[in-house]
Amino acid sequence: MKCGVDEAGLGPKVGSLFVVGVAVEGELGDVKESKEVFRRSFRTYARAEGIVLSVLRTLGLYSRSVADAWEKVFGRRNELYEGMEFPVFGGEEMGLPFRVKRLIAMEIPAHHLRRHRFLKDAKALVDISLKLNCGRVISGLAGGVKHYERFLAGWDRKVKEGAITYRREGREILFVKGADKRFKEVALASIFAKYFREVHMMAVNRLAGFSGDIPVASGYPADPDTHHLIKRLLNLGFANLIR
Repeated sequence: MKCGVDEAGLGPKVGSLFVVGVAVEGELGDVKESKEVFRRSFRTYARAEGIVLSVLRTLGLYSRSVADAWEKVFGRRNELYEGMEFPVFGGEEMGLPFRVKRLIAMEIPAHHLRRHRFLKDAKALVDISLKLNCGRVISGLAGGVKHYERFLAGWDRKVKEGAITYRREGREILFVKGADKRFKEVALASIFAKYFREVHMMAVNRLAGFSGDIPVASGYPADPDTHHLIKRLLNLGFANLIR
């Protein structure tokens, strides 16, 4: 069994950060990291959604209602998703050559990311790596964080270029630069994290009055639509969705 962890949404000015871990068995040869999968088109979003919804159903986490499924996956209900239904992007469930045995996901709301977001990202990566309870977990690196000792006290650390390895009592967690490009299990985790992020941004866009098949405003500062989104959210009293 292979286990991977990754995040989506650390850099934007709007919306939540999502961190996801998967424990998976089977053939992962065709899995690509999320930046290759989500190419700002309805077709590519639908393909990724098909993967995610297929896994959610297998794990008993699927519901037609996005709000209901969100509660199952993240452990809490969010009124932002009330009234939304799957598929959000027209994805269809499909047969997969792999089986996700465990899925652990965390959503960190925008207003919690106004301070120490890199440390919060690092803690989430570590927490999920531990909860997966795998002998070996590969995780993406948390931006701006050079070590994880505050979260892995008592673990032995080994550092080499582009990677930090922690070992303790037969368990191993590797934090690797560009892990989603190098390890298929991390690439799969990145697809889930990115998908949850995009569903979230679809809900935020709709709240602000933007309509489209995929989120109009990405939430990233380089996106000119993000500035319009921020203004609308502030005018509507939803400053909690802004970092």
